[in-house]
Amino acid sequence: MHKKRKPALRRYFFDTEFNDTIGQFDIDFISIGIVDEKGNERYGISNEFNLAAAVSQSWIKENVINKLDHHATWKSLKDIRQEILDLIESAHEVEFWAKNGSYDNVLLCQIFGGMGPLRDVLLKEKSIRKMTFRDTKELLRVAENPNIKPMRAKDMHISINDARNERYVFNQCRKVITVPGIV
Repeated sequence: MHKKRKPALRRYFFDTEFNDTIGQFDIDFISIGIVDEKGNERYGISNEFNLAAAVSQSWIKENVINKLDHHATWKSLKDIRQEILDLIESAHEVEFWAKNGSYDNVLLCQIFGGMGPLRDVLLKEKSIRKMTFRDTKELLRVAENPNIKPMRAKDMHISINDARNERYVFNQCRKVITVPGIV
C-alpha cells in the first residue's frame, strides 16, 4: 500500500461581505463564500455580526443584508471556521484568490484569530507549509481583460456567488495567459 502524494498546490476562491462603518478600526464580518478548483464550496453567514449596525447603512442593507439566506441558516464563527477547514485539502501550498482582496484576506485570517493562527492551523491540520493571497483583479490585468461575462446585479454581493465568479474569472484568464508561472 503506498501513501497518496499530496499535490504541490491547491487553489481556493473566496469572497466576504462585511460592514466597515462601525468604527475606525473595526470590520464586522457578515459572510464568506469559498470554492475550490473542483467546485466544492462552503457558504457561511455569521450569526455574530451587528445586524442593527449593518441595516443602518443603506448600501449594506440593500446590497448585502436583503440578499442573505434566512437567519435560521446563520452560523457561529466557530462553525464557519470548521467548514472552511473541512473544505481545505492537504497540499504543500495553498493560494487564496479574491477580487481586490484586501479586506477579504484580513477577514479570512480573522476567522482563525489572525494570519499567524491561520498559518498554524493549516500546517497542523492540513500539512500546508505555504499560504499565498492572490488577486483576480491583477490576473485580469495580466490576461489583458479578456471578455468575461459579468455577473447579474441581483447575484452580486452574495459571497458564495462572488466566490464562484472568482473561480470562473480565474479559469477564463487561465485560457489566455501564456506567461509561465502566472497561473
